[in-house]
Amino acid sequence: MLNSENDTFAPLEVGKVASAQQSRANNPIAAAAIDRLFDKHRGEYFAEAQRLIQACSSLIAETGQVDPPVNAILERAGLGTRAFYRLFNSKEELIIAVLQDGTTWKTSYIEEQMATASTPLERIRAWVGAAIFPYTQDASPGHRAILLHTYRWEMMFPNELAAMREQLLQPLVQAIADLRGEDDSKNAHNAAEIIYDSFFGVACRAEAHKRMVDPNEVTALTQTAELVATTLGAKG
Repeated sequence: MLNSENDTFAPLEVGKVASAQQSRANNPIAAAAIDRLFDKHRGEYFAEAQRLIQACSSLIAETGQVDPPVNAILERAGLGTRAFYRLFNSKEELIIAVLQDGTTWKTSYIEEQMATASTPLERIRAWVGAAIFPYTQDASPGHRAILLHTYRWEMMFPNELAAMREQLLQPLVQAIADLRGEDDSKNAHNAAEIIYDSFFGVACRAEAHKRMVDPNEVTALTQTAELVATTLGAKG
């Protein structure tokens, strides 16, 4: 757990954690009372968590820092240290929550766009269009700025970032598998990985040069996705 004053790690008190878990198992009445108290404040805590997530996200986008100071996050969120550590064990955990929040939003948006398509190939095109859309718009600077830190975060949180990448890939994998009529999704997954990396490269190149992704790049990316989805590793 991070120390709230200097952001250094302090060892977990394993004995106390084990004792608390044992007490919960041995005293269900006390456990139920705690659960009722938590349920009563669930909405309040969720709102505070969202304020912290939004504050951290906006600071990352504005300053370019991959791990803004806790004090700056608290000031932006209008919350105190006690509220922070009631919700998150560390600043690192908050950053992961920021990334998961963005991934969940993006996955939902992609799935909404794919749901309007009538064929697997159209769903693949819709995935590309939805994934690249924020990087074609002036209105999404924060979303784009966070993209440039992804490689750093993959080094810091490899397991969490791998899970988020998989979350974004799954709708595309399913569309490719449906296009090919294959039960085994391994080849479809390999193709989806290449399409994702192509999208990521186009978006990062544009953001590194402080410009939007242009329509010609979107067209080229879509055509690449169609080619990869149709032919790469396909059985036949």
